[in-house]
Amino acid sequence: MNTISLCMIVKNEELTLERCLKSACFFCDEIIIVDTGSTDQTKEIAKKFTNKIYNFEWCNDFSKARNFAFSKATSTYIMWLDADDVVPQKTANFIQCQKPTFCADVYMFKYNTNFDRNGNPTFGFYRERIIKNCKNAIWQGAVHECIAPFGKIEKINLSIIHNKIKPHDTCRNLNIYENIKQTRPLTPREQYYYGRELFDHKQYKSAISALSKFVKNKNAWTENVIDAYYIMSKCYNILQNQNKELLCLLKTLALDKPRANIACKIGDIFFTQKNYTVAKYWYTQATNCNDTDILDGFVENIYYNYYPLLQLSCCYYYLGDLTNAIKYNNKASCFLNTEATKNNKKFYK
Repeated sequence: MNTISLCMIVKNEELTLERCLKSACFFCDEIIIVDTGSTDQTKEIAKKFTNKIYNFEWCNDFSKARNFAFSKATSTYIMWLDADDVVPQKTANFIQCQKPTFCADVYMFKYNTNFDRNGNPTFGFYRERIIKNCKNAIWQGAVHECIAPFGKIEKINLSIIHNKIKPHDTCRNLNIYENIKQTRPLTPREQYYYGRELFDHKQYKSAISALSKFVKNKNAWTENVIDAYYIMSKCYNILQNQNKELLCLLKTLALDKPRANIACKIGDIFFTQKNYTVAKYWYTQATNCNDTDILDGFVENIYYNYYPLLQLSCCYYYLGDLTNAIKYNNKASCFLNTEATKNNKKFYK
């Protein structure tokens, strides 16, 4: 009989912890809370759901804290959540119903982290979420930690929602990487996420330097390499170096088929050059990308529908084709009825 232990690490999560646990408690056979130094009502809230609450002295290493939590699990499977995660009812029902038949080693679920004004996901990716309780279930990485997939892996087309209420310490992750660098070289995965952190902190030249080093690693995961080139292209865009921006985008095409975000950004370059025929070609390529459910990397949903359709509308207008300009603006508004699509409708009329 399969059982599930829910393992969480928390600190000062009184605003979201109860919401998270309510969404998951009915399909979990055991709940383990590891507190890393809360000074609010986090522990009191946790006590409503479990008596398995442990203290862990924070040491700037998320993997050590998560591995400690996993070490307390007694079920056949372990699930992890962050306190600002929510398990949608559809996902929860699936887990409850399918739990007895679980036989894979790792179950991957979508992790939706950003949403539009209507609540539709705009950014997400697959994460290992339910893992067989065995010696291979080991977290790695001080920050942006993960469990390397092993054995039989099943990808479930259902989501976990990351719905934060309070902002995180924005410098925490970058500081952890900077401290690691003082003692040893970063691993390839750490180098990749270090570059992403530098970009998020608007240190664009440093981000390019870090990610350029990462993409040279022959053992780097292809999805991460593609994303690294994409981030570098955004850095070059901000630094107003369009030639290098385009070069980074084109390098991704040598690694795999085009991603919608890559195609859109290439289209943007030609659009700014008023080469609307070529821009139209790349935006059309983006609309033909329909593999968001099978990609393992980060997925920005807007580039698969609304954005390229809106840009196609503009391209057709500048090419003198008002019929298609109206057509694609209407298509874009079916995904997001924004001020841009509304203004276009008025303008075309």
